[in-house]
Order: sequence, then C-alpha cells, then structure tokens
Amino acid sequence: MQDFLKVTGMVIGVFPQGEYDRRVTLLTREQGKITAFAKGARRQGSRFCAATDMFAFGEFDLFVGRTAYNVQDVKISNYFENLRTDMEAAGYAMYFAELAEYYGVENQDESVLLLLLYRALQGLKSDRLANSFVRRVYEIKLFSIEGEFIPIDNIGTFGEGTERAIHYIQSSTIEKLYNFTVEKEAESDLEYIADTEMNRLTDRKFKSLEILKNMIAL
Repeated sequence: MQDFLKVTGMVIGVFPQGEYDRRVTLLTREQGKITAFAKGARRQGSRFCAATDMFAFGEFDLFVGRTAYNVQDVKISNYFENLRTDMEAAGYAMYFAELAEYYGVENQDESVLLLLLYRALQGLKSDRLANSFVRRVYEIKLFSIEGEFIPIDNIGTFGEGTERAIHYIQSSTIEKLYNFTVEKEAESDLEYIADTEMNRLTDRKFKSLEILKNMIAL
C-alpha cells in the first residue's frame, strides 16, 4: 500500500535534478524541513513548474518513498509574486529562507518558524517598513523562538526605545510582529544587536547574505 502525506509548507530551496526534474526543500508545519522531488517540474508547461519555485506556499501532497518524498499534487495559495519584480526584496527573502533552512529540523513541528518566515515575506511588501528593519526583527524573533537570544544587558547599554522594541519583538505574536516602528537610533541598535547575536549563534557564512550586501552596496 502506498503512503501519502499532505503538508502545508513553503519552498525554501530549489535545485535541478537530472534533465527535467527538481529537488526542493520544503519548510512544513507538520514535518519540519524536508526534501522532495518533483518529476518533470522543469519541462515547459509542467503543473509543478511554478508550484516548486522559491517561496511558493500552500498544500503539498507527497508520496512517501523508501528514501525520499515525491510531489504528487500541489495547491498553492501564495506565490509572493512581488519578489519576482523587486530584486532587493527578493535578496532579503532569499536570506530569510536560508536562515530558516539553517534552523529548520526534519520530522519536527516547525509551524512557528514557517509562520515567522511567511510574516517576514509579507513585511517585505509593506510600504511603511524598510526591508532592513524587517530583517532585524526577523532575526531577533527567530533567535528568541529558538531560545538562544540573550538579555540585551549582556550585549550593551541601550536607550529606552531600544529596550521597548526588544520587549515587543520577544513578546509579540507573530501575526502582530511588524505592527510597530522605531526611531533611527533604536533601529541602529537593533542592527548591532542582531549582528552580535548572528555572529555568536551561527557557525557559517550565508551566501544569500553576502549577495544581499553586494546588491545593496551597488
């Protein structure tokens, strides 16, 4: 008897496989970070072509093989199409996805991480939020969710605005995470705090972040 699995998730990695297929990394609510194969996804007119693009979000019906998952059907509810025309936002989104991939764990409930990534991509569409601000809030909230963020007193001395911002990020629901703004000084503090924690907590350089830095510098 064949085993099938339905998951809700987002494509956070896309790789060519063979002549016409794709291998994708999915961040899912139910199974965490998983790898799946989509046969014929690179053929012209394939129904899996757009559905296995980066950031496609929806329901994936998977066949559970002996060593891998195989995509059988998809129902995409959000393609985040703005990322196809806004190159800077796309650069930030690629970095968000790579950081989610770094922290995502296979066969574990990753509903909170998935929701955070989804909300951050929504934040990149907002006219009132700078992409750099969306990034710093995403990083600090992620580190907090993972239980790794240390008290800011251990990092330095900051003003009241910065302290309020950190408290809000840590205590807010993800749905309301971007319902605030900060003054320029506090935004600079968030950048310093996030960079300090990134250097402390991660053990590799993120390729997408290097590309993003070069893109912004142009």
